Amino acid sequence: MNRAFARLLSVFSLVSRIPVTASFERDFSRADFCLPLIGIPAALLSLGGYFLAEFLFRDHLLSAIAGLSLQYAAFNLFHLDGLLDSADAMAGHLSAARRLEILKDSRIGSYAFFFGFVTLAAKVAAIAALGRLGSIPLVAALLAAPVGGRAAGALVPLLSRSARPGGLGALMKDFSPLRLACGWLVASLPLVALLAVARAISGDSALGWEPWAVAAGSSLFGALFGGASMARLYTQRVGGFTGDAIGAAVEIGELACLLGFLAVLAFAS
Repeated sequence: MNRAFARLLSVFSLVSRIPVTASFERDFSRADFCLPLIGIPAALLSLGGYFLAEFLFRDHLLSAIAGLSLQYAAFNLFHLDGLLDSADAMAGHLSAARRLEILKDSRIGSYAFFFGFVTLAAKVAAIAALGRLGSIPLVAALLAAPVGGRAAGALVPLLSRSARPGGLGALMKDFSPLRLACGWLVASLPLVALLAVARAISGDSALGWEPWAVAAGSSLFGALFGGASMARLYTQRVGGFTGDAIGAAVEIGELACLLGFLAVLAFAS
């Protein structure tokens, strides 16, 4: 098997619940490039679930729940777990050792429940609001957010060091800013093409600026905000990042992208 493809499959099998039957040697040495690429299938699942539910129910809220549920079932549940663990471990006045113990605990507490609920509710509300604005804003945001969120996850190891010698965090090392930037650009190119096709088909002109520019800007904002905030938080609280920090960064990055996109639309209207 081609080594580059094996690297992509390694990252895909790590962050997805979709089974990979091919035989390959695990190699995470280019996870910084590959992580944003995983946003492409995640985005397509979200879009597919949304438009299928819209066809069946004609309701933006149900469509948003359907699209998000499909994406989470296949990809984001791992990242949501990281967000929940991070909420319990990083909140409150605890020692670094105690925070690391909580990160290993599979149970969730009140902080995790609250932050998980708010994050999911905000994503559903944002997607439903975008759906009411038209197909182009919706397609743009749902294509941009998963790519930006996973770029945020890849940014964490660039801005911090591993807090533990083992675990997922230790696998994500020797990341390169150039490879991450290239991965984000490559992941964004097919999304831009799909967005252009969707705009040509629908004739929707809800955006004052070119949709690809707004999508790219919000994706970049989500990547920087999610990655930088989680890297800083984990460095301050436990001295470095863990796998949970990467998952939390993906969730925060996606939410920041969606909300940033809505803010641009509100400013432009």
